[in-house]
Amino acid sequence: MTVLPIRTVGDPVLRTPTTLVTEFDTALGRLVTDMIDTMYDAPGVGLAAPQIGVGLRLFVFDVDYDPRDESVPRVPRVVVNPVLELGPDPGRPGETQRPGGIQRSGETQRSGETQRSGETQRSGETQQHGPEGCLSVPGLHFPTTRALAARVRGVDVTGQPVEYAGEGLLARCFQHEVDHLDGILYVDRLTGEARRAAVQALREPPPTPEQARAAGEYLRSLRRSAGSVR
Repeated sequence: MTVLPIRTVGDPVLRTPTTLVTEFDTALGRLVTDMIDTMYDAPGVGLAAPQIGVGLRLFVFDVDYDPRDESVPRVPRVVVNPVLELGPDPGRPGETQRPGGIQRSGETQRSGETQRSGETQRSGETQQHGPEGCLSVPGLHFPTTRALAARVRGVDVTGQPVEYAGEGLLARCFQHEVDHLDGILYVDRLTGEARRAAVQALREPPPTPEQARAAGEYLRSLRRSAGSVR
């Protein structure tokens, strides 16, 4: 079991869009295993690669995990190179959120609209509004508006196609993790008083030398094992 340090707000890796995974080998398998171990140890219901300092486009999740209930089995899943679709019937034309579709500060997203590449598009979706937190923004939770339903399409650790869809927490998780892959934190989506409270609460110190050194050593070890993670 390998538990890695989680990067926190202020670390540049959390603000850097990720690159597509192109090599599906033992190094990727080890990375995914380490991410799953780290997610459960945190504990959390999802973890994106940038949160452990790796700029690759993948995340792991298990929204049913409850550290207080050992009777609930762990069923971790991974989505590599995900494409996110929003709305009550994800997959219809015009509902795919690709990198760059971020709501700008001060804007509100009306019910029945999605965003694609920075544009607002009508799709008939409904929304959910509730508290959201993040392992990379520890100790804070703010009410955040998300699409009620979402779907992700991508591949697994072997390169085989995978697809997951759901509502509520699962949909929120998909949107949260894909945001990480685009260099976006959930606090960027806050508006009004919630945004002001977040700005007041957050002070973004740079990563410590120890954090940067540990991440560098980990990436070098992955490269040595298969030479593919960059």
